[in-house]
Amino acid sequence: MSSITGLKTGKFTSIDNSGEIRLGNTLNPGTTGQAIISNGLQQPVTWGTPVGHIEQPLTMGTNVTLSSGNPTYDGSVAETINATDTNTQLNLTEGNGITITNTGGLNRTIALNADGVTLSDNVGSGQAGVLKVPNTLQITDSAGTSITYDGSVARTITINDNDTTYQGGKNISIDTTTNPDTINLDADLTNIDSITFTSTSGSTALTGNNYPQNPTTMTNFDLTDTTNIVSPYFFHDVYDPASLDSDLLSTSYNNIFSNNLFNSFTAKQTAVAIELRVYNAQTSSFGRTTFARLNGSSSTLSSAEFTTFYSTGGRNTTRTLHQADESDDVYLTMTWYLTGLTIGNTYNLYPQMRSTSSSSNFIRAGGSNAPAILRGYYLPSAGV
Repeated sequence: MSSITGLKTGKFTSIDNSGEIRLGNTLNPGTTGQAIISNGLQQPVTWGTPVGHIEQPLTMGTNVTLSSGNPTYDGSVAETINATDTNTQLNLTEGNGITITNTGGLNRTIALNADGVTLSDNVGSGQAGVLKVPNTLQITDSAGTSITYDGSVARTITINDNDTTYQGGKNISIDTTTNPDTINLDADLTNIDSITFTSTSGSTALTGNNYPQNPTTMTNFDLTDTTNIVSPYFFHDVYDPASLDSDLLSTSYNNIFSNNLFNSFTAKQTAVAIELRVYNAQTSSFGRTTFARLNGSSSTLSSAEFTTFYSTGGRNTTRTLHQADESDDVYLTMTWYLTGLTIGNTYNLYPQMRSTSSSSNFIRAGGSNAPAILRGYYLPSAGV
């Protein structure tokens, strides 16, 4: 390359140079990275490394310091920048079924600690899931076929009842037209040796048909057995002393035979029939009239008369029992029909008698005389 000499001092807007720039008497081309440095007024420029300040100083931020301790850097001197790494991460501890992996720096990865047998940490799309239950369930049907279920796959369990052979025993029938089958007790029971009720405090009963004109018939039942004797009377009181007991009737009502024919009952129907049978002896040729009544208490007052005392719906029980025209001995029967009773209530019965005269009119029982009887029975409502 040819040299250029003879440059003049001047002011130029630009210098276009495609070659080297050499400085000094030795025409020094400089080295890579050097810059032209001014050495001051009337001094030649030289190649060198520029030393000075940057226009915008660098300020140290958080966790960054300079070795000189200066808070800023302007490039005037050599400096070393130091970074402080402060760990502000939470202290994470693995719990049951959890793993924590250090993935560098402050980074941690938390994952499910699955056993890979019953649980998986990735069953698809990064999701955890159940693989199967730890214990299995085995179901065996009546045919001996077994199915094991552990939750790992879908199962359908069907129970087959292969034992479908049933037959009814005595007086038992099976209806297979229904679903499920229906086991029925036959309406007509036959060939039964005995029916035995439980021996408990509760009542037992055989109930027949109560539809009008269709009663339940009884065939070949032995009612002569002592356990089957049924009296038509719900009470039957007999006064029959070994020696004669003779009561002289007065003109006022008195309890007969010193209350030996007193009785009481608990009503099972609203109406009852009460019957008195007594031997009446009259020793006067002029005859006497004999009267009888029922009292609700032992009192001889008229206010204790049965229908007054109990306020029942029946008639007054004071009745004429016998009227003799001369001396007569007769076995008298008096029946009272009492109505308006309350079922479940208890009623007292005191038969009382009197005469039109306080002499020669007796009632007697025991010895060689007929017994005195007080008894009660129920009547069917349709027959009254």
